Amino acid sequence: MNNKDFWQDVLRSGALLGVVMSFSLIVEQYIMVCSPLSLAMGSFIYFVEWCSVAVIFVAALYRLTRRRAKESDPQVGYGYAQALSYILLISALTGVVVGVVHMLFISVIGYDGYVEGMLHRIDEMRSMMLASGGGSYNALFEQMVSGLRSAEQPTIIDYVILSANNYILCGGVVGLIIAGFVRREPTIRREE
Repeated sequence: MNNKDFWQDVLRSGALLGVVMSFSLIVEQYIMVCSPLSLAMGSFIYFVEWCSVAVIFVAALYRLTRRRAKESDPQVGYGYAQALSYILLISALTGVVVGVVHMLFISVIGYDGYVEGMLHRIDEMRSMMLASGGGSYNALFEQMVSGLRSAEQPTIIDYVILSANNYILCGGVVGLIIAGFVRREPTIRREE
């Protein structure tokens, strides 16, 4: 398999996984920032969706890497480092796509609308904590509110770098395990 095929495969696989993860990000952001659901219901839906997407992410990385290993030359094999680097590259590209989509989503709803949605959720958390006798966390909530209000809108580069780093970290941790399962030793022909 030549180098051109490798990069085309990485780009195709990373873009596909990036689209799936971007859809997940939009659902999560909408639930937590824009939806009229209560904090408890929104958090439950967010948790279920996040767990489902984590399973999809791991399964997709495994399938894509296993497919890549099967396409490699049997006499050369598919080493652990090859599998791990393939996973890291796909994860990085996925993070780039998700970072761009995250910035586009915030641009559509407006950064001020995003901040207001987050402030609304923080107020809901504060109300729940006060109702349960957690008044000692009031200073923490005040810090969160003042930090959110004083923060400048991140640039697209900030979103892309943060997202790529997150996906490289997650893909790398999972990739350490997946690469061990998909690696293949080279087959040696016996001379007769």
